[in-house]
Amino acid sequence: MLPLQEKDGFKTLRSALLNPVTDTECEYYFDALIVAESFDGQTTIVEVGEADAITRKRGWQLEEFAKLEGVILPAFYDVHFHWVQDDVRQKPKASLLEWLETHTFPEEARFSDYDYCEAKAAFFWSRIISTGTIGGLCYSSTHSTALDAAMRHAPEGFKIGNVLMNMSCPDYLIQSSEEAIQSVHNGANAYESRYCVTPRFAPTTSPDVMSEGARVAKDNGLFVQTHLCETTDEIQHTLNLYRDIPGFEDISSYTEIYARCDMLGPKTVMGHSIHFEQDEWDMLADSNTAIASCPTSNAPIEDLGLGSGLFDFEKAEEQGIRWALASDIGGGPYLCMFDVIDSFERQNRYAGKSGDHHIKALYRSTQAGAEILGLGDSRGNISVGKRLDCIQCVATHGIEPDATPASVLKAIISQVTERGQFEALVSATVVNGEALYEA
Repeated sequence: MLPLQEKDGFKTLRSALLNPVTDTECEYYFDALIVAESFDGQTTIVEVGEADAITRKRGWQLEEFAKLEGVILPAFYDVHFHWVQDDVRQKPKASLLEWLETHTFPEEARFSDYDYCEAKAAFFWSRIISTGTIGGLCYSSTHSTALDAAMRHAPEGFKIGNVLMNMSCPDYLIQSSEEAIQSVHNGANAYESRYCVTPRFAPTTSPDVMSEGARVAKDNGLFVQTHLCETTDEIQHTLNLYRDIPGFEDISSYTEIYARCDMLGPKTVMGHSIHFEQDEWDMLADSNTAIASCPTSNAPIEDLGLGSGLFDFEKAEEQGIRWALASDIGGGPYLCMFDVIDSFERQNRYAGKSGDHHIKALYRSTQAGAEILGLGDSRGNISVGKRLDCIQCVATHGIEPDATPASVLKAIISQVTERGQFEALVSATVVNGEALYEA
């Protein structure tokens, strides 16, 4: 059992600790003590630092607190994934459009059934918690049954939307414009801020549906999520399609479609965003739209990705665009954000990008995701004033008093030699001071 110890009315955890602060700064304590206080349903960190110093200051005996094995890290935020694609995430992916038609759409059609949704949701959301992910942005299917099941089983840190598909998609999934728009109103009314307006992407969602969804989102303070510029084939397909739609004949880019539908903005998160022209970077920067980068999904085909290419995080940062990492289950083949961290580091290292990508990836999987979701002041890392959310990770070597944050994180990751096994590193997940999962 994870020993969250009680002391003088406080909850405490003693362990080695990694705490990302920025892209380049990460705190490391070989022996840390986290002290938290519960009030009015919230467990808030009141002190964190060297265990010996904190216990002496408080008049406590260090020996009273059992030191956990392994390392404590912040819990993960995954800002782009499809819970209804869990069963197709390792299917062959010759191309994005082919994978959708052959595997993804048929699987999503199964979520019209209540019992199927309920069983899948109970299994999926408990497993996501076991990988250390406690919040994010999630795509469901077109069906109200799937959205309702996800909302019943997902923790409150996840914002979820039914995908909107009313053109250029299979008959067994297609909605009318009226049905798609009504589903947005229904979701917003039923789930309020937990609901996320979710056009699948421009090729399957007409301008009137996207525009009305964007209006509902802005009127109700909701997030908007969709896909953008993932592959070159997708871009050309989208432009060809939209140049035949009245009012869009003169569009110059994929991003411009969303701009004309008023979908860009500070509560919009665009998945992938790999193949941009300069004016598209400018549109995202000017509108303060955020990006969800999905390295495991966009990885080479031999790594079970879609071979889409490498997100240019340096350009995004140069433009001042907010971004965070995401799994993109099921284009992404793996559930755990440790897989995403590892993939991001390897792909950027192979591409010759400079810098410590391990620390950047950890920050972009925790604090940066929380900030995009508007939670950065109260969640995202292990700091005074924030809610006590964390994961306990297995660590069999490399955890030494004189280690660096990067070397500790590399030591944790290096324990896994087979892709897709990173979730085994997470031995406990704590949310708001309570262990929701223990191995």
